[in-house]
Amino acid sequence: MSIKVAHWVMHNTSGMFRVAEQLVKAECLLGMESYLCDFAKDSEINQVADADVHVCHTHIPDIVRIRATKPLRTVWIAHGTPEHVFTGSVIKGLEGKYNPSDSWQLAQYWMQHADALVTFWPRHQKIWKSLCDKNTVVDCFPMGLDKEMWHPVASLGKYMGTPSLFTAENCDYSKWPLDLFLAWPWVWEHMPSAHLHAVALPQDQHRWWYPLLNRNGAGFKTVSSGMLFAPENLRNAFVSTDYFIGLVRYGDANKLSLEANACGAKTISYAGNEYSDFWVPEGDQRELAKGLAAILKGEVEPRKKRVVEDVADTARAMQKVYERIV
Repeated sequence: MSIKVAHWVMHNTSGMFRVAEQLVKAECLLGMESYLCDFAKDSEINQVADADVHVCHTHIPDIVRIRATKPLRTVWIAHGTPEHVFTGSVIKGLEGKYNPSDSWQLAQYWMQHADALVTFWPRHQKIWKSLCDKNTVVDCFPMGLDKEMWHPVASLGKYMGTPSLFTAENCDYSKWPLDLFLAWPWVWEHMPSAHLHAVALPQDQHRWWYPLLNRNGAGFKTVSSGMLFAPENLRNAFVSTDYFIGLVRYGDANKLSLEANACGAKTISYAGNEYSDFWVPEGDQRELAKGLAAILKGEVEPRKKRVVEDVADTARAMQKVYERIV
């Protein structure tokens, strides 16, 4: 069965875009005719008006309903955590910014109207299902990676620090390095040779991050930057530091932590991320500092972590969803 699929997503450097991008590549390798479409450009409909399935990663533009030449079949991929979708919507709403920024209302729409709902996290599946009608199916399967890109490589030179710690999380409140920066001085004061490397600190947030780093002393043993690493540089950072740390709330496994694990990095997360070597407690930053110090000193045995799946497996799972609804 030949299937034509349109993946609608915001074209930026976000993990959401990268997931859509690699899914399109993997689906094409399976024989599907898949397209990566910019939801902000109505002209994109010209190549996908006859698509069998339209996948919503960010938003499906209204032009699709007008120009579609086949019955509209939609798949909503719930990228954000339910808590993030809700909280972000409240924040924007209180600022008076409704409509496209009202992610909670959009989520409720797709839970009612999409032909299929997909998430990559069992915890999220349980929550989304609790918000759906009785017979609604919420599909859940792992978010695989392009293993041709994300795999161990030779380091171009070890980063400073014994040990060295690397973080590069998106500075959204659901995963930003605030707790890590608050705890870091309590770690390195007992380990003077340790260094933290933190990139992707947005320039429009520097007025908050750098007074914190300088005032509490975290900056004294931190190499920080607003730089966004290209995939090749990110992969090199994973293999050139002793640990990768990504403190995503509720222990969710995001794309960056999967990439670090796939590259062979020793990884640290909040409890719950089954792909991580080590877990630290979420909450009191004093306990975080104790847990992190114990790991860096080699006092904690690594967990038996889950192996990161290949995106080809994700594409095959998506294909089954498409075949069910067309």
